Amino acid sequence: MDRPTPEPAWHTADLQADELVQHLVRALVRRVGEIAGPNTGTRRPLLDITDLGVRCLLVPVAPKVDELLSPREREIARMVGLGYTNRAMAAVLEISLYTVSAHMRRIFTKLGVGSRAAMVAALSDNPDLYTAD
Repeated sequence: MDRPTPEPAWHTADLQADELVQHLVRALVRRVGEIAGPNTGTRRPLLDITDLGVRCLLVPVAPKVDELLSPREREIARMVGLGYTNRAMAAVLEISLYTVSAHMRRIFTKLGVGSRAAMVAALSDNPDLYTAD
């Protein structure tokens, strides 16, 4: 016996109009994100359309540092923001200079940046990261 295939959510009669709009907007955002590719650290709009007097602007949002960087990488990033050199970080954290450099490379890769200044700028939305303990 063949089972009928379930209809998509937007065909269900009891689906509220606002739920339909939310579903369609989420689908649009996912698709635009797929087309735009991975976030390269830029805040350039992915989509900017005005139609019927309504503007739709999709801008990438920087992920939270807690989700992106490990605790040690957050510590290294905080120290960079406070002006520490790699050598000073190695001494304070009692790790090798090579390990500090490895952490810095991973941070740069995760944030899509190429310099310490760009890293600090990319993390500037997280002011609590740069406060001294």
